[in-house]
Amino acid sequence: MSDTANRTAVFNFSSAIQAHTNWKLRLATNCKIAPLEKIDVAALAKDNVCALGKWLHGDGRAHVAHARFRELVDAHAAFHRSAAALAALIEHGKREEAAALINSRDSEFCKLSLRVVGVLMALRSEFGEA
Repeated sequence: MSDTANRTAVFNFSSAIQAHTNWKLRLATNCKIAPLEKIDVAALAKDNVCALGKWLHGDGRAHVAHARFRELVDAHAAFHRSAAALAALIEHGKREEAAALINSRDSEFCKLSLRVVGVLMALRSEFGEA
């Protein structure tokens, strides 16, 4: 990998892992009590708003040929759509239904969350970290 590619690859993967892991806690908290925060469902559905998404659609595109990068782009977009669907359920008063999905290891949200974190961990091991 060239020096330019290495600089482009360097990203704070640990922060992205933490940020995406925090969504489960944020959504679960909003299921249990009156929402502590207003979640913008439309913004959450977008995969290019968070720091990871900005990198994936910006400097990270230098790695589009990398299989794990392509997997991350797809999983990350699906994760955001799934999280937004859960936030919409909560917003519409379907907190028990949302909580069941958040806590189910078989739910799309949980599978996507694990997939995103797993790929981020693999990329962190391969590329290093900012």
